[in-house]
Amino acid sequence: MCTRGWPFQVRRAVGLSLRNEISVLRLHHCGDGMGRVVPPLFTAETVRLLLEGRGSVSLDLGLSHTDFHLGEDGVVFPDGSEIGLDDLRRIEGREGAVFFVRDGVILQVAISDGHFYKLVPTDGAPTLEIDGVRMHRTRGTTPDADARMKLEAVGIPRGGRGLDTCTGLGYSALSALEEGAALVVSTELRHQVLRVAEMNPWSRGLFEDRRLNLVLGDAYHVVDALPEGFFDFVIHDPPRVSLAGRLYSGDFYLKMKRVLVPGGRGFHYTGEPGSRHRGIDLRRGVMRRLRQGGFVDISYSEKIRGVTFSKPR
Repeated sequence: MCTRGWPFQVRRAVGLSLRNEISVLRLHHCGDGMGRVVPPLFTAETVRLLLEGRGSVSLDLGLSHTDFHLGEDGVVFPDGSEIGLDDLRRIEGREGAVFFVRDGVILQVAISDGHFYKLVPTDGAPTLEIDGVRMHRTRGTTPDADARMKLEAVGIPRGGRGLDTCTGLGYSALSALEEGAALVVSTELRHQVLRVAEMNPWSRGLFEDRRLNLVLGDAYHVVDALPEGFFDFVIHDPPRVSLAGRLYSGDFYLKMKRVLVPGGRGFHYTGEPGSRHRGIDLRRGVMRRLRQGGFVDISYSEKIRGVTFSKPR
């Protein structure tokens, strides 16, 4: 059985070609995940380095480096694969995007289905962009570094069990495991997001780490099915309130409280939307509703743009 009992099996990641045609790249990650294949990924920066003839470049968005040879017709890699100069020049200058080559066609790591999802490179782990809005902080930090700071603020108990309400590219869930968590349940509403994550080398652990349990569904309802007093911590990093208002409601905060152990800790990302939405102070409203729900030790951190809180012991 694929995906270790996960009820939804992602089998495809969609790429958009530079001709704006939609193509499909089939990925296989059944069993132990060793069959899952992500092709070499190219960004505008990668292409510039290739065309300059540098000795090595990263083809997995910065996780490792590969040697190459620049010839008259293109670039050849140690495994014998190659990419032509014409193809490289088509990618050059396409900032803020990630590309791969399939059957001679250059495809962007993106999905268009009424909304537009794409992988965007940064100085660290890439971010996910939906309809032009980045899902991670990238100014003054990187998505992976930001995730680590959030987990440090919560304080992950070694061997603890965590709930990540909004998977995205999985950085919070994976950081929790790196910090010593024994198990993480992570929920994601949109299967398109998980398809993009499959093409992201930084998200590989989402599909390969057996300590991480992915659930496709609306966190507002999924939490109702989780056991009471089971989780030692919760990471709540929802989309903006205009897209997911219920995840900012007092009702949902009570749901989170129910599944936390006494003394369990949580983090709620709020950003700084109060300054952009006609004086609405989202941070203050979140803190008030958490307090009304019975949480204690409620504190806002400017550094991580969010609120930490605890369930009473």
